[in-house]
Amino acid sequence: MVLAIRLVKVFENVKTDLSITDYLLIIALITPSIYLIILPISYLIATSITLTKLSNTHELIALNNAGISQGRIFKLFLIMTLPILFFNILNSVFIKPATNKALRQMLASGTESIIPIPYKSLFTRIGKGRYLYVEDNKDKLKSVIFTSFEEDSFTIISAQEGSIEKGLINFSQGTLVSDKDKRTEILSFENLKFKISGVPEKKTETLKAGAITFTDILRLYRQNVEKNLIKTEICNRIFFSLAPLILLIISFPLSIGFSRHYKTRGIIISIGTGLTFYILFSLSNTLALKGKINPFYGFSLIYLLLILLSLALCFKKGIFTRKP
Repeated sequence: MVLAIRLVKVFENVKTDLSITDYLLIIALITPSIYLIILPISYLIATSITLTKLSNTHELIALNNAGISQGRIFKLFLIMTLPILFFNILNSVFIKPATNKALRQMLASGTESIIPIPYKSLFTRIGKGRYLYVEDNKDKLKSVIFTSFEEDSFTIISAQEGSIEKGLINFSQGTLVSDKDKRTEILSFENLKFKISGVPEKKTETLKAGAITFTDILRLYRQNVEKNLIKTEICNRIFFSLAPLILLIISFPLSIGFSRHYKTRGIIISIGTGLTFYILFSLSNTLALKGKINPFYGFSLIYLLLILLSLALCFKKGIFTRKP
């Protein structure tokens, strides 16, 4: 479902005549971003259901009588988490930014401008600050309105008909209104070809999208460019990659206990734990971006609070103190 949602968002800004190879490449470039969310959640669900089943069938008691305490079981789960944690760190810090950067370059390439077929009777976003409106989008575009807004200029084109080519919009029988450097021009035309080229994005916008490599982030940090934004992005990538470990620490004590419906309980624990973690993490990230808190201290405080609550629950249930 996550893959489908992400693909819909991406394909809203791509043309419909892409080759199979291009579609497969886009899917491959999206996959690391999806793994960053899906992998911790999948591991959380598997861990919670496994532990609730062991508790429900009294196998934890049997293991404890055999000399394997719940503390040792936690260490076993901790060891199993390490490969997932290593991959998540690698993905969050290096792989995902590189693939995001490649995807944005592919979608914003000036020579391979990607123009979507506009929706009927709706303004369709076809690029940064650019929108296209049509009354009919079948064979030819009818009653076309094109708008392009930049920092110091704007362009509005109204035409009776139009068509889309590779990187171009062909307008027929219309009017062009443009304003640049406080000079407004109005032009009537029979036929007009308008080239859609990518608008270079600011580094801050690319950074917010997680499309700058870790090496470039460190270089920008040394140059004192948007230092708060860069610190937040660095902390976001590092702390978010630790999600599998934090989710295990939270869910382990919650999953220990008898329940008639262990699967239902495991799923409820997973949903509750995951939502709590992501809400707190998003809140800390938002406050850090606004400069309200230091990103390192904000993320650290949330993790420390969750770990302390989990440890308190562990000691209450005797997970680390109960002897076999």
